[in-house]
Amino acid sequence: VEVKTSQAPNAQVLGSAIGMKVVEDVPYITGLDQFLSTDPTAATRDYLKDMGAASASNGAVGLYHVENITPEALETGRHLLANNYRTYTIDDQEIERVIRSYPLMWKEAAAKPRVCFIGCPHLSLRQLGNWTEAITGALVKAGRSKVAIPTILCAAPDVINAFEKDQSKYQQLLATGARLTSICALMYMNNPLCAKKPVITNSNKLRTYTTAKFMLDDEILAQIVNG
Repeated sequence: VEVKTSQAPNAQVLGSAIGMKVVEDVPYITGLDQFLSTDPTAATRDYLKDMGAASASNGAVGLYHVENITPEALETGRHLLANNYRTYTIDDQEIERVIRSYPLMWKEAAAKPRVCFIGCPHLSLRQLGNWTEAITGALVKAGRSKVAIPTILCAAPDVINAFEKDQSKYQQLLATGARLTSICALMYMNNPLCAKKPVITNSNKLRTYTTAKFMLDDEILAQIVNG
């Protein structure tokens, strides 16, 4: 898989594109090392976590090699490629095509979002902090104090406990009206009452398995701030 985008593609969309293309095969991904640190930083791990979850939920097995980043690719490089390997190039146009291909499962296409889920797979501690800053900043810019629609951030219990230890950051998030949960967003959507609502999410996994509408992070921010 050759990544030839002008900037780091959304991890959820990239994973989706890869999953739908490779299915049972294991991709060897090139080009991501120009956007991600080749050291196992938290940002790189978060990106690969989200990419892998989207890939697995969109048809693949969730296994992958990333050139100059993942262990086997660092050790063996392109010797990992099968003799009869095929090439899939992902550029900006392909990313846009994949996003446009997602069906809208809402009963009413023009409905206003009623709920927003962020974090499927669960958010990391770093991502919780980033979303707290992003939501707070967007609200300040819009001259608002609370999110316009119920916004639920999902993270593992240990991550939430660690986040709560930073009371300043924790209270900052709660002040926006957003909520934290350790329950998987998929479990909420399994409730028929929730499934009937127009739900938005930045999770390709949630989009795949439920009626939730996928949106990019910037689009999610605009919706939860302005309604």
